[in-house]
Amino acid sequence: MIDAWAATVEFNLHVQGRIDGGTVIVVRGDLDYAALDQFRTCVEQALQPPPGILYVDLQLLTFVDSTGVGALVAARHHAERAGTRLVLENPSSMLQHALRTASLLTSFGLPPA
Repeated sequence: MIDAWAATVEFNLHVQGRIDGGTVIVVRGDLDYAALDQFRTCVEQALQPPPGILYVDLQLLTFVDSTGVGALVAARHHAERAGTRLVLENPSSMLQHALRTASLLTSFGLPPA
């Protein structure tokens, strides 16, 4: 089981294994430019070795901007190159709106509104 914490003042990530397999990154706080490098590093570490599925739990996400959306897209591409599927769990209506605006809902497997 992976169990690691990475924290800044307003943003932190918790990485853990799942009983049914895969790896979970729990995002807490604002996913924006200030959190970009930390999120990218966390995704890279979570993909070593590649789990079957990488879950990104967004239940505690408080804000996302275009940089954060871009980070999620980059994470999805990185996971795909590693042979892993990225799944967004508990996306807020705010995040779904941002993904809808960017025409990215279906690329993350979320139903169009």
